[in-house]
Amino acid sequence: MVSILSAVPSWACSVCGCGDPLASAGTAHLLADTFRLSLESVYLTASAQSDDLTESSETVRQVNLNSTLSYSPSDDLVLSATFPLVEKYWYYTASPQTLSLGGANDEGTPFGIGDVMVGARYYLLSETNFMAKMYRGLAVSAGVYLPTGGTNFTSLITGNNLDTHAQLGTGAWAFYGGLLFSRVADDFSFNANANVILRTVAGTNDPASPVYQYTFGDSITGGVQGQLHLSDPTAVSLALEGRYASSDTELNPNMGPGIVSTPNTGGTVLDLTPGFWWNISGDSALYAKVQIPFLTSLNGVQDVGPTYTLGTQFLIH
Repeated sequence: MVSILSAVPSWACSVCGCGDPLASAGTAHLLADTFRLSLESVYLTASAQSDDLTESSETVRQVNLNSTLSYSPSDDLVLSATFPLVEKYWYYTASPQTLSLGGANDEGTPFGIGDVMVGARYYLLSETNFMAKMYRGLAVSAGVYLPTGGTNFTSLITGNNLDTHAQLGTGAWAFYGGLLFSRVADDFSFNANANVILRTVAGTNDPASPVYQYTFGDSITGGVQGQLHLSDPTAVSLALEGRYASSDTELNPNMGPGIVSTPNTGGTVLDLTPGFWWNISGDSALYAKVQIPFLTSLNGVQDVGPTYTLGTQFLIH
């Protein structure tokens, strides 16, 4: 039976990244004292109108190389850590109004480690029927994003700090929890997940930092996926995935008192995600998938492009 697993999401904006934060840890638990190594490349794009009220726009292209190591110390528990190596290309397209005021286009290319994620998945229910070649599981997930990504990257043109969303990290902690149900059979597999991600305000005390007093919006993510096993080594999948994020918040940019919502952040995205899976051997697999936004309800002026993922997994006994 083919048992190939979906990939970990990543995002560059408040509404990017649908699905299960612990997807690379698997939808069926590892055997006790077993490791899984996942390597994947993720490419995505997002854009939004700038919050400088000039109708200028900001665009991010992002490429991740995510390395995820999972370990099962027992039959019911999986521990996981994801280390993202991130490159972003951010550019600011000045509007005619900005150009008339002496402004100009801008860009930056941050590269380095993003926010590392660690988590755990505990299986409340895990049943395997070897005669029927069927597995069923119900698990709870929990974890944290660590503020390891850089937040001090500057413009290639002006030398000034890049926009908050152009930085590799958020400068803040984020905590997530969720539920996963999975059913793996000889010819068809199904899984469903729902998750909540809660974010803290960035921890820097430097008022000049682009993340000072900035908080990315809390979010709810989830989805359902069906996987049809075409042959012993291959399968195709189709998922419906979604994400709702509240608006980011920041200090009042007009120098007034208090915290205000950041314009052009947050909203809802629904994706259709087709994928192809090749189980090279019993211990290794290749996969490719694309998240295609088909329904969006975004705050302000924003756009989210498809997310492309190519990855491989290895079981280490």
